[in-house]
Amino acid sequence: MREFFKSLRFKIILAVVAVILGGMLYAATTGGLATLPEQILSYVVYPVQRAAAAVSDSITGFFSVFVDARENYEENQRLKEENAELRRQLVDYEDTKTENERLKEITGLKELNPDIEFQPAGVIARDPEDRFGAFTIDIGYLHGISVRDPVVTGEGLVGYVSKVGPTYAVVTTILSPDCNVGAMEISTKDTGNITGTVELAAEGCTKLELLPRDTLVEEGGTVVTAGTSGLFPKNIVIGTVEKVELETSGITSYAVIRPVSEIDEIKNVFVLTDFLGKGSSETEGGESSDAGT
Repeated sequence: MREFFKSLRFKIILAVVAVILGGMLYAATTGGLATLPEQILSYVVYPVQRAAAAVSDSITGFFSVFVDARENYEENQRLKEENAELRRQLVDYEDTKTENERLKEITGLKELNPDIEFQPAGVIARDPEDRFGAFTIDIGYLHGISVRDPVVTGEGLVGYVSKVGPTYAVVTTILSPDCNVGAMEISTKDTGNITGTVELAAEGCTKLELLPRDTLVEEGGTVVTAGTSGLFPKNIVIGTVEKVELETSGITSYAVIRPVSEIDEIKNVFVLTDFLGKGSSETEGGESSDAGT
């Protein structure tokens, strides 16, 4: 018997009993502990549980892709609709802003000529072969536009309508020899005739000819329409005097005029469809065709 207590078997049994007693004491002090079989079972089941959880997460993630995609699609559609509405509002705002700016530009001209009626227009094309800056606008005889109607900006005279279609019109500018305008320098009251030349058009200028030989017109003077023919209203600014020269004939003088509007930069204009004295004479302006009537 003494040999049994000294044997390895007894020591193993004693160790197992000590572990069991230790577990029971720990369970008593901690309020409960899983039994040994339960612990063994938990070690066996745990890997399976982890695998099942991984599969479940994968399935959930797989289907969530479709759910999220649907939600993202609906959100994108909503954002697209909001962006489209904002763009429409922006277009409306820009149209209103442009129209208000145009009306502000024409206010001064209306004050000088209360009887003026006009149509706003935008430049839609330019003729690259025309050396005098002719361009096309986006309104025509369906909008009440006629051949020889004056064309202006808020700054001053641009030219006249030389051709009209249903929804477009061609404008001949004051740089062209075809655009003949009775004009006056406001300080001296000397009068002459605005007409263009190829050489001056290349510099963006035109010419006030038929001035008196001893004219007092000087550099920096302002030239306006005389309004004597019925083709252009009175007192529309044409441009400023750059220099005054004697004609080669020695009989008259002429002045080089820088138009107040930069012809090549114009984007919006006004077509004057009616004004006081319109049509009283047919001595100014160029030959026109294709009136669209």
